[in-house]
Amino acid sequence: MSEILELPACIEAGIGENERVVFFSDAHLGSGNDHDSRARTERVCAFLDSLPGRAEVLVILGDLFDFYFEFRNVVPARHLRVLACLEALTRSGVRCYYVAGNHDFWLGDLFTTTLGITVAPDGLLMERAGEGGCTVLAAHGDGLGEGDKGYKIFKTLLRNRALIAMFRLIHPDRGYALANLTSRTSRKHTSKRQDARIEASADVAHSLLDSNDKLDTVILSHTHHPDDRRFSSGRYLNTGDWCTHFSLVRWNNADNFEMDYFNEPGR
Repeated sequence: MSEILELPACIEAGIGENERVVFFSDAHLGSGNDHDSRARTERVCAFLDSLPGRAEVLVILGDLFDFYFEFRNVVPARHLRVLACLEALTRSGVRCYYVAGNHDFWLGDLFTTTLGITVAPDGLLMERAGEGGCTVLAAHGDGLGEGDKGYKIFKTLLRNRALIAMFRLIHPDRGYALANLTSRTSRKHTSKRQDARIEASADVAHSLLDSNDKLDTVILSHTHHPDDRRFSSGRYLNTGDWCTHFSLVRWNNADNFEMDYFNEPGR
């Protein structure tokens, strides 16, 4: 029997009966060498530009950026291209939600006020209207379930307002350099545990479905591995990543979900 898990703190979102929803995550823009980072940015922008007319709702399930920190008067130059595409997308009428990941949970007023994106720090609970409606939990997936207490404490510290205020005192160039070093160290550590992380994510989704009767589907990310599993209590999908797989999840109507891949810019 799976462990009993409560839902994370969620923002609730209603989805129209015929609205098409797209989920994607883990592009880690700004990581790797300059050529790879630019190519990934262009692919993400091509994807965002393709959505008007093909989706009514976009959900970013965290780690779009390898590191993002919102200084009050500074916008990172490396991310201007994708930020402009996000603004154009919301202006086109596509509703956008951003569920914070473990690399980019310092999202602020730039996203909510300027870009018109609803930020969900921990999770998004989505309920589709109409007959055959479906209730979906969408979360990044880090820190869910039992164990990993060290990371959970670390995550709480990073969200501490006093610590955030102190980080703002650092010159942005130095702050991003420090964050990039930390990110590379983290990737080396987690790559050694990839198989375990994939199964742990599926176990968490299974537990959430077993523990919450109103849930029909759980969509997570974080593992960088596209996944689609059915349990007796519901369905689990993982959006994968945009570093290797360029994968996404489409929620077309009712309980109609499908994995998809964006392999060609302009598709």
